[in-house]
Amino acid sequence: MRAPAAIPPSHGSRAGIGEALAGINAELDDVARALTDTIHQHLDELDDELWVDTLHSVRSNLGLLTTMLGEGTDPSRAAPPPEALAYAKEYARRGLPFELLQRAYRTAQAAFSRMWLERLRTAAPEPDAFADSVGFFNDWLFSWIEALERQLTGVYMAERERWVRGSAAARAEQVRAVLDGGALDVADAGRRLGYELRRRHLAYVVWGDDAAPDDGDASFGEMERLAAAVAEAAGSRSQLAVALGRQLACWTALGTDAAPADLPVRLEGALGSSSLRVAVGLPGEGLEGFRRSHREALLARRAADSLGHAGRCVSYEQAALDVLLTQDVDAARRFALRRLGPLAQPGEQPRRVARTLAVFLEEGSSFARTARRLGVHENTVAYRIRRAEELLGHRVADRQLELQVALRLAPLAEDGRPAGTRRR
Repeated sequence: MRAPAAIPPSHGSRAGIGEALAGINAELDDVARALTDTIHQHLDELDDELWVDTLHSVRSNLGLLTTMLGEGTDPSRAAPPPEALAYAKEYARRGLPFELLQRAYRTAQAAFSRMWLERLRTAAPEPDAFADSVGFFNDWLFSWIEALERQLTGVYMAERERWVRGSAAARAEQVRAVLDGGALDVADAGRRLGYELRRRHLAYVVWGDDAAPDDGDASFGEMERLAAAVAEAAGSRSQLAVALGRQLACWTALGTDAAPADLPVRLEGALGSSSLRVAVGLPGEGLEGFRRSHREALLARRAADSLGHAGRCVSYEQAALDVLLTQDVDAARRFALRRLGPLAQPGEQPRRVARTLAVFLEEGSSFARTARRLGVHENTVAYRIRRAEELLGHRVADRQLELQVALRLAPLAEDGRPAGTRRR
């Protein structure tokens, strides 16, 4: 059933709608995170791994909605943004039913309607104007959601058919069964995958900010070539690579020796000019090692995304401390904000002082070594450390360990975005 046409708001209620819209726009990122949390709290079928994808879709949809509403565009003309299309495809690749995607949209719709209603109560206190505004918005939002769902249905169905018909689907399903930890016939699972599970494994994931295994032959081919280069750098020719969501999950069989300690350095060379990135777990024995090494690779990736890791290859060995510190990203962000205070504020000056303080602590509170490393005069370092102490309200020497941890977590506090959404 097509949604009723939204009757234009009366002159008296337009001011209230404009005020409510301005408030939503000013807090768009916070609103997106709140709606994302609501979706995941209400839909048990969605796991934490999908949270960032949900956020991207919600944020882009909110941007589209507020733009169209502000410009007075007919909601039935809405077209899903790229992030919403990618989100629908992700449901298909994960074997999640389209009905679940509809429930996600309806959950967000209900929560957003409540937010809008509360803002209108303040913006349009006159009863008739308030009622007019509420009726207009509810009709408008219903029509807008319906327009998106009609188009997302086709996108989901096409992706689902492509995925189900592909041989990769069967391998991905088998890998998921192995990773789930349930009872299985290890020998049979290995035959299905064409990869011996009763060996020593090194797991890694390949991903890119602007690429995914479903982006076409070129993107997938580049991911596969890089996956093979990782196996070669680790001294192995036996490899398993499977597209799981928006990343390529890989394993390579190792000999009795551990993977080379300089693997990340070797891989930086193998990456060449590619924009792809690699996260590597620790070697593990047998079925449990297969699972654990993969979990470590995922954790290393999350830590790299959360803290803006500079390199294009990150290992769990390198990121173990960051993994521990970012197990609870919100708690880590709050800790950094509390300990750094003004040093966590946006702007070039606080960032420069915080960077100098971080290097100063890493260099054992040596003004000379800090100056050499940063390429500045010792007096400049001394000035910045004094400035840091003024902003912090205490001597640097009083809380060195807490400051070092907070500075390591500074990227989380920098712009308040959740894990995986920061731009490097």
